[in-house]
Amino acid sequence: MTYSIFYAVDDHYVDPLTVSLHSLVANADPHSHYQVTILTEHLTPAHQAQLTSQATANVTVAFESIAKRLKAQITDKNNKLRADYFTFTIYFRLFIAELFPDLERAVYLDADTVVLTDIANLFAEDLAGDLLGAVRDPFMAANPETTSYTTAAVGVDVQRYCNSGVLLMDLAAMRQAKFAQHFLTLLNQYHFHSLAPDQDYINAIARDRLRHLDESWNVQGDRPVSAPKIIHYNLFDKPWHYSQVPNGDYFWHYAAALPALAASLHATQADFTAKERRADETHKTELMRLAATTGAEPVTFASVAAQGGHVQL
Repeated sequence: MTYSIFYAVDDHYVDPLTVSLHSLVANADPHSHYQVTILTEHLTPAHQAQLTSQATANVTVAFESIAKRLKAQITDKNNKLRADYFTFTIYFRLFIAELFPDLERAVYLDADTVVLTDIANLFAEDLAGDLLGAVRDPFMAANPETTSYTTAAVGVDVQRYCNSGVLLMDLAAMRQAKFAQHFLTLLNQYHFHSLAPDQDYINAIARDRLRHLDESWNVQGDRPVSAPKIIHYNLFDKPWHYSQVPNGDYFWHYAAALPALAASLHATQADFTAKERRADETHKTELMRLAATTGAEPVTFASVAAQGGHVQL
């Protein structure tokens, strides 16, 4: 059996992705085969070489450039990653089922993750007929503004709202449900304002077909998890920017096996300026402002569904 794993990345995140990929390879079963596909708009040849250097006899690394035709269908560019910058890569995971019609099941991982177990164990999780498996998002539940946002804007109770950084995907079921086509219809018809662009669409569309996985599969922030399987440095807690990041030791453990890259990442942290720290604080403030105001807008996932619009699959 071949396990299919996907990342989506641009040149901003190649160094942390290299660490994530190294951690995945380090914990892979040598008797199994893993196909890692990196979805990208563009990566420099040097960055591609950096990532393929992590390939082994049983872990292959390939790249899939997202076609201009597909990008042209994404007409909404107002929603930004962490209220920071727009990138097409935030949407690429939503098209995996259509781009790879021969695959039945896959795992998607954000670049800012570290894998602590054989990723094949995630494939063994039972989706029980649901389209996707994911872990609840603790950040959204930790703030009154975001708690209100998930209900008022997305139409999902915060205790059911999931993070999209680790996904177990039933690609066959997603194709049958025409998930990607439905996403594009909603995106281009309504242009919803969104706190977490891909994540809100996943939660709104698959609300009743989203299986909640154990939180050990996507440990975020300072959540106390006794046996973590995947660490996710979500939002602004990046160990290559800040020291004392929750669970940052896992990141540096795997980075240490790549000495030149580890030195570069430590230098990035040391060079992270006061101006960049202030920019992070500004973007956090903007996230909270959007959370507090978006639910009251006339057109949201929740309002469209309440008026009889087709949102959930």
